[in-house]
Amino acid sequence: MKKNLLRIIAAIITIIFSILTTVEGSKVLLGVSIQDYTVFTPLLVYNAIMGIVGLFVGAAIWANHKKTIASIKIVLITHSAVFVIVIALHILSNEVAMHSVQAMTVRVLVWLVIFILVWKSNKSEILNKIM
Repeated sequence: MKKNLLRIIAAIITIIFSILTTVEGSKVLLGVSIQDYTVFTPLLVYNAIMGIVGLFVGAAIWANHKKTIASIKIVLITHSAVFVIVIALHILSNEVAMHSVQAMTVRVLVWLVIFILVWKSNKSEILNKIM
């Protein structure tokens, strides 16, 4: 029961976070929402695309697909790499706003929580099979 609850919580977090990311990024890309800071368009496009990817990962978590952990790792590693690039761009030039650094920090942390929840649910599933 606990493993299913962890997986369901992870799926819900993933889906809600991905919807919010996609909607917010799309609003700015389409000019519906105007920001009061410098918008780095490539990062905005990346975030919108990764929001859509996150929806598929959320569905995989919900369905308990066997490649879910690998998918989450890919998203987490990709976000982490982009996070490092965003920090570098922020420090070396003012092309990237501090808001973007903060947003990428949140993305990395949320995906780390998602990874831990799914990993724990799989870990307890493996332990149940052994015992």
